[in-house]
Amino acid sequence: MKRPLALLLACFTTLPAQAQDQLTPDDFLDLSMSRTLSFSSVLSGDLVGVEQFLRRDLSVWADETGRCTYGRIEIRGPYLCFLYEDAPDPNNCWIPFMDDGTLLVLSQNTGEVQRISDISDKPVICEGAPVS
Repeated sequence: MKRPLALLLACFTTLPAQAQDQLTPDDFLDLSMSRTLSFSSVLSGDLVGVEQFLRRDLSVWADETGRCTYGRIEIRGPYLCFLYEDAPDPNNCWIPFMDDGTLLVLSQNTGEVQRISDISDKPVICEGAPVS
């Protein structure tokens, strides 16, 4: 667990010292269940996509173009991993954390950090979306 936290802290070495707390995947899912989260790039501020957490093991993701895919959610140690129908990459894993009151996720693969820019009760609209 030290490696992910060290990587997390290294991503913010250019920022002023702030409180950074790694969340467990279960804590993140507790915040996300039955909600829709909007993910934005920390670097550009651009919307990356929105994800509705239908169950603890199922989500629907819509990228910035509105294209949807369903994902199976797995917890692997400190990582929250997503296996999407259209791109079942077993290494699509993220570490959730709070940084000075802002919810963020750090990619295990790329080191990319995304900010959760909105949390709502609005569903992701996709044809044939499961309801539970």
